[in-house]
Amino acid sequence: MTLEYTEHAVFRMRYRRISKAKVEDTIRNPDFSFVTRFDRSVVLKRYGDKFLKVICEKSNDKIIVVTVYWTGRLR
Repeated sequence: MTLEYTEHAVFRMRYRRISKAKVEDTIRNPDFSFVTRFDRSVVLKRYGDKFLKVICEKSNDKIIVVTVYWTGRLR
């Protein structure tokens, strides 16, 4: 599957200094994942004392990253 990033996701990744490599690793090897009521996937991976949270939409042949941020909780 190919990964695409929304403008919002790219802006937030730059602002929060999150690399594409970390986002891709989180999507491919999450510690936790679930689907929201809006049919978006949420994947989390622990990095030290924080979790990287990636919100994405999955279609037949691609994954679109909507936003990315650090969190201290699993919500």
